[in-house]
Amino acid sequence: MRVEDEVAGEVLVVRNAFRSCVEVHIKGTAPEDYRVIRLARNEARQLAALILFQAERLEGGRARRVATYDEIESESA
Repeated sequence: MRVEDEVAGEVLVVRNAFRSCVEVHIKGTAPEDYRVIRLARNEARQLAALILFQAERLEGGRARRVATYDEIESESA
């Protein structure tokens, strides 16, 4: 996953080669601003949950329910 940031550069999220953690690469405006944060699997899940929770709060009235995979499957059958 790559997220562009017009101020600092970009954020790149990848699994490491051994799949033991998730690496968050943060590129700054200068080379010395480059950072790598390694998160254990449970830390990455907690961070993702917090991001989703905050996104839902920010969406407020704009958020809408979408069909689940099971609902889509039952409609196509």
